[in-house]
Amino acid sequence: MSASIDLKNLEKKAFRSVHQDGLWDIVIGGIVLSYSALEYSTDSEAFPLLQFGLCLVGLCVFELIFWVGKKYFTTPRMGLVKFGPHRKRRMLTMMIVLGAIVLVQVVIVVGSILLWRNPGWAASLGLASSSPDNGRLLVAFIGAMFVGPSMVLIAYFNEFTRGYYIAFILSLGVFSLIWFHRPIYLTISALLIILPGTIFFVRFLREHPLPPAEGIHD
Repeated sequence: MSASIDLKNLEKKAFRSVHQDGLWDIVIGGIVLSYSALEYSTDSEAFPLLQFGLCLVGLCVFELIFWVGKKYFTTPRMGLVKFGPHRKRRMLTMMIVLGAIVLVQVVIVVGSILLWRNPGWAASLGLASSSPDNGRLLVAFIGAMFVGPSMVLIAYFNEFTRGYYIAFILSLGVFSLIWFHRPIYLTISALLIILPGTIFFVRFLREHPLPPAEGIHD
């Protein structure tokens, strides 16, 4: 029984160690930063080609940073961590549930923003607000509530403590973006996530040097 408990504790410790390198912080912040580029388009642009291109490039760059970091920096220092079937099933369940939740959230948030930026559409659907400020506040609150709880759920299932900080920053950034209609707030939020992740990554490299290579000695 004691051996089973020790094994679970070791697996739990190894699971938490996955997030020590700060790469998840960097890639999450990078995704937010990439999507913030879309918000710099003007209302008159039917299809903001430049912003869309910057968003795609940003997503690819940060995904590449994450992949390279894990493969060439984290794994050589900590080894390839494998988890038991119970934790794998738990993670798979979480990903399926989160995928469905995020899909619904994206539809609602994007729809809310479109209705807010196009009052005529809202009026035709009978959703026009008597007070523009109240309508914008409602949309801002909905956006924040859909982004924040999802990140909290991810943090909980992944035992990713910094995820709660990320959830707060994301909620604040989305709320400010919609309320003030200024994309700079989302950009600042992304940087506030990327910067700590970069610090954690540098600290991880210093605290976990590469093991000495095994060579042939005469």
